[in-house]
Amino acid sequence: MAKILIVDDEKLICEEFRDILQEDGHDVDVAFGGHEALEKIQQNQYALVFLDVLMPRMEGREVFERIKKIGPVPVAIMSGYMPPNKEREVLASGAIACLRKPLDLARVRGLVAQVASQNPS
Repeated sequence: MAKILIVDDEKLICEEFRDILQEDGHDVDVAFGGHEALEKIQQNQYALVFLDVLMPRMEGREVFERIKKIGPVPVAIMSGYMPPNKEREVLASGAIACLRKPLDLARVRGLVAQVASQNPS
């Protein structure tokens, strides 16, 4: 079981994604924006953060940079569209994965299993 944070401004995506991961036995929190996500990360220890790129008020890239200053938290970036050059930039900046929406649940589950086995929370 892993403690996971899902960050996306679309509530339906967060809730459905949370339900799937909870059914798999994980402890899942959601944040509907960057400021809420940063507060939760400062208060909790997560094995993995799924972070949307396009959000109002604070984009995912800014949230990701701030997360890296808080501590070493594995972050998987989510986006409806990300050109290959941007994907390379995100991975080079320290993200563990770039996931395209709609999410491939097999890939998500594999990523969660990989991170949980390396860093159980």
